[in-house]
Amino acid sequence: RPALIIHDGTRFHLTAPPITRASNTLGADVALNNTGTYFTGPTVAQGTSGIWFAAGSVVVKDTAGVATFNARLTDGTTTVASGRSTSSAANSLVTIHLSGFFSSPAGNIRITVNDQSSTSGAMVFNDSGNGTDSQIWAFRVA
Repeated sequence: RPALIIHDGTRFHLTAPPITRASNTLGADVALNNTGTYFTGPTVAQGTSGIWFAAGSVVVKDTAGVATFNARLTDGTTTVASGRSTSSAANSLVTIHLSGFFSSPAGNIRITVNDQSSTSGAMVFNDSGNGTDSQIWAFRVA
């Protein structure tokens, strides 16, 4: 989105256009109780036009033991970033960070997670006590 040039009668001013943004956090833990399924975590409803930069992170754990977690940053059709992390022990917290650009997103931008090791995993919303352990942001850049 181009900058705006405004004349106030005396001089010209260059102003940046307003930035559209959306953000969200999990409100409760999300059970990862099927090793063949990606479960939806933090999600933003940003609309389907424009170019968006999205970034977020999820905190995951498995109560059964060592686990491998897969995560995707997606609009439901296109995955622009993915990652994998392995916890070191039962109840060990792991944070996965993802970011990327979407052009005319097909749907809500979200992070999805799969626990490929067991059905005892979870995306965590408040282990820190701050209520923002798993969150996502999206900024329209064009």
